[in-house]
Amino acid sequence: MTPKVSILVPVYKVSNYIERCAESLFNQTFEEIEFIFVNDATPDDSMEKLESLMEKFPNRSNNIKILQHSNNQGTAFSKNEALQIASGEYISFVDSDDYIEFDMIETMYKKAIETDADIVISDMIMEYTGYTEIVVDYLSENENEHFADIILNDHSHTFLCNKLVRRELYLRPDCRVPNGLNYYEDRHIMSRLYYFAKIIVKINQAFYHYVHYNSLAITKNKTRMHFENVVTFWNLFDDFLREHNEYEKYESILALPKTQSKVRLMIDTHSSKLRKEYANIFIDEEKYCFSTFRKGEKLMLTLVRYRLFGLAQLFHNLLVWKNKTI
Repeated sequence: MTPKVSILVPVYKVSNYIERCAESLFNQTFEEIEFIFVNDATPDDSMEKLESLMEKFPNRSNNIKILQHSNNQGTAFSKNEALQIASGEYISFVDSDDYIEFDMIETMYKKAIETDADIVISDMIMEYTGYTEIVVDYLSENENEHFADIILNDHSHTFLCNKLVRRELYLRPDCRVPNGLNYYEDRHIMSRLYYFAKIIVKINQAFYHYVHYNSLAITKNKTRMHFENVVTFWNLFDDFLREHNEYEKYESILALPKTQSKVRLMIDTHSSKLRKEYANIFIDEEKYCFSTFRKGEKLMLTLVRYRLFGLAQLFHNLLVWKNKTI
């Protein structure tokens, strides 16, 4: 069977989640799927649980590939490696601590074929401890606005996992993730996919369950890696725009998302040292959009700007305590 869709799943420290994830994949109503799991040297029993579950789905066994890493390489390397061997007409990424509705692939693939789409988007179900919420991934009716919307990453989201993408787009060198970019890697890829895609369509239905209560997820506390990756991402994105003679066209909207990246790092990191070291990133952009931020964000930006790092740490600690008591 030649697969019509390849589902790519990096696996690392997801012992509590991998069985639910894999079961949601193997139970898909769509048959012509290739499953590629990348064991990124996970130190727990995630792979043992996955392999045990695979035995319950013998009908899927011929369409499952497992790539093994002897050392942890990170999500960027894992995604690129899986893409190299994927053979489906369309690609879907699923994080191994998340899960999807059983009809997700069938519904999205049908939409792709009906519209000859390069990218099919759906909404998402965000799962928090004790409650869930639907996040709508906005797609403008004006296709000329799609790229600008994804740059802003406000109503149009840069998640890979709620999208079905034509594999040909991923084969472009521009649309691969630089090794080491393990944070903002989705944003790096999706901005370029949107730029090169000719047809993008939307299904107004939520299929993907995005889990926020995994304490081991990479997006929790912001470390040096997060700061370095954010700076790298925006440098690469500016270069990308310049290479395609688009920088001047979009320069006016770049200040807001760059400053949003900064304030998120400053609020989330536990490290006062990192706040001090990266206090001046996007300082010029910050001046143009400061008024658009919420009170707490403005306070953190102000404390960092005036190098009041002790107070910034106290504010961070207060936010952590408040979130734990809600």
